[in-house]
Amino acid sequence: MGVARGRLAPTPSGHLHLGNALAFGAAWLSVRAVQGELLLRLEDLDQGRSRRDIADGQRRDLEWLGLHWDREVPAQSTRSYRTEGLPTYRCDCSRKRRLAGVCSHRDTPSVTGAVRLRSKQELIHFLDRAQGPQSFVPDQDAVLLRRGGEPGYPLAVVLDDYLDGVTQVVRGGDLLEPTAVQVEIYQYLGWAQPSWLHVPLLLGPDGRKLSKSHGSTEIRALRDAGVTQEQIWAALLPLLGCQGQGLAGAEFDASKVQGGTCVAPNLNTLLPGFRA
Repeated sequence: MGVARGRLAPTPSGHLHLGNALAFGAAWLSVRAVQGELLLRLEDLDQGRSRRDIADGQRRDLEWLGLHWDREVPAQSTRSYRTEGLPTYRCDCSRKRRLAGVCSHRDTPSVTGAVRLRSKQELIHFLDRAQGPQSFVPDQDAVLLRRGGEPGYPLAVVLDDYLDGVTQVVRGGDLLEPTAVQVEIYQYLGWAQPSWLHVPLLLGPDGRKLSKSHGSTEIRALRDAGVTQEQIWAALLPLLGCQGQGLAGAEFDASKVQGGTCVAPNLNTLLPGFRA
């Protein structure tokens, strides 16, 4: 067995918030529990929205939270992506046409358009370390390369994790079902897949995904309001099933991580000094 390796993979198009802290905290705890290595990789495929100042702010937020990494690997924008070894076809249909089921390019590929994975469209099985066995049928042929040649997320994340030697993927629960597409890519390429762990997706008290309407949950806003990292982890660690005081002293067991969705901590009561 080689060294366990995890990664923090923020997208530098928006500042880190409590949901990011929960997922990144789980990734940090998971790899530190086995004395593994933690990487930082900027997932900046969307060059139109990615910003250097936000990337710098994300690094500061991670360090302030105590989520120190061992080394930073090249950002996605500096890498190249190819589809060798994968069954593909080109499709220039609009989303509307595909949803209507009138696309014929699976049988008669287009000469232009996006490069899509020719999925087997069968049940894909994988194990989530918290939620147990999972089975999903990919809901469509995933885009591997966009019309302009830019890589799609499913291709980029698989190639990046393989190249970087990542053995643990820890992320938000909204990516649980899309994992099936990535597992299928691993299977096509004959590569060993990493272990998977999906943490709960944080919702506001109204059951909707956290947004400005629930008060700012950005880490920088909480810090500026006088909230400490200890208060943040006191609110978040119970969602990861952790015992112990503070991030460094937490005892991590992936099987105790909550699954699905959960209401975010009430900041006004759990984080004294902050008013949403």
